[in-house]
Amino acid sequence: MTPRISVRAVFYKQDHILLCKHRDNDGVWYITPGGGVEHGETLADTFHRELREELGAEAQMGDVLCIRDFIAERSPIPFPTPDFHQIEIFVEAHALMFTSPASQIDPNQIGYEWLPLAQLTTVRFYPQELARHFQTKDFSHIYQGHKL
Repeated sequence: MTPRISVRAVFYKQDHILLCKHRDNDGVWYITPGGGVEHGETLADTFHRELREELGAEAQMGDVLCIRDFIAERSPIPFPTPDFHQIEIFVEAHALMFTSPASQIDPNQIGYEWLPLAQLTTVRFYPQELARHFQTKDFSHIYQGHKL
């Protein structure tokens, strides 16, 4: 099985970050908006499609902030699909405009929220190991690899 490539949008507004809000049996959890690249799509195509699907929004895609590997079998947090491997490309996002209702939200997604950056380490935010980078906006190391 080959790795899945994912594009994730990072929106900042003052001391907040825009996150998709999800709920499962263990409660609420958060991730940056975005998702998997489909066959024939560019990274920019994926960025725009995912924002329409998850937020009902348009935005400008900026530069790459960081890249992370997620390998489920190496993760200390149980993952439902043990052979899952995803390469996540986090990109700056600007000029957010909500244009329509979200067209295709992810399973368990219950909306989105501008979460205060200070709360990233106190909520279920994924990837938790990068929360401090998102809080400080320090992406001096582009490749984050697979961190435990």
